[in-house]
Amino acid sequence: MKFIEMHIHSFSLRFQFKYRRDFDVFSYISLAQERGFTGVNISANGPGYRDLGGTTSEHFASVRACLQEHNLACEIDTSDTRVDNLQKMLSVASQLGAERLRVYTKYEAPLSEQIDWTVRDLQAIAPEAERLGITIVFENHEDFQGEVISRILAEVNHPRIRALYDYGNSQMVGEDPLQALRAMQAYIDAVHVKDHVIVNNEGRPWVQGVPLGQGCLPIMEQTEALYAGGLRRFCFENVWGYVAKFKAENLPATAAFSLKHQHGFLNGALLPQSEALQQEWQAFELGWHWYQHALRSAGFVIERR
Repeated sequence: MKFIEMHIHSFSLRFQFKYRRDFDVFSYISLAQERGFTGVNISANGPGYRDLGGTTSEHFASVRACLQEHNLACEIDTSDTRVDNLQKMLSVASQLGAERLRVYTKYEAPLSEQIDWTVRDLQAIAPEAERLGITIVFENHEDFQGEVISRILAEVNHPRIRALYDYGNSQMVGEDPLQALRAMQAYIDAVHVKDHVIVNNEGRPWVQGVPLGQGCLPIMEQTEALYAGGLRRFCFENVWGYVAKFKAENLPATAAFSLKHQHGFLNGALLPQSEALQQEWQAFELGWHWYQHALRSAGFVIERR
């Protein structure tokens, strides 16, 4: 048997957070426990810290108490490597008892400058991450290929600065997901498990999220390779209705970039609220059911902390 932990990302239910008055970080934590997850990843980007739903020490203490009550681990997300942002978010993570802080760069500059600034940021913040015992995981989001992520982390060269491998984000920059995995594997400490397709919209390709098991990503091949490389914590992320522009010049000739599938272009953010809520929830349930079955069939066991 292959024992693993399984988190859920709050993006999986982003429209529930956005549109429902009866759904917040506390009901999310309760749902995660009920559905058999061992932890939660919480998007804490922007004003109000988004899905975290509050910015005060009192609120963080309440969330931490809720996590402890439900026996769930926690990780949080931010989206800017600048040192002042990372210092602030490390403090939030520490107050929550979070073990990891996800980040990616937001610099708009030539690639070499983005790399240089990101390396300087991560080197500067590493001692604070070490002091707090929190690992910063740098994600292959929508800008860098896997080899660039590894080059950055090799230059930073600190055990508290690692990589987050997203199962599908390499598609945005024209890189096959398995190639990205191989390039990043020595540094991977966290992952986002999701499914994507490539769709044509107004004459150009887009990356689109679909329910897990209905797309073109080699999910179980990725899962097996990550486990073989030593990873024991995975994070399920339902990205139904998510869309992102394809940034490379040409579509690679691999299965992950196939246009042969049942899906048409769908931006969930443009749907009426009731439709977005219903379809997101259905996609979450379908995808989680599919992944649990696939894991069991491959000998994986989700083990409670």
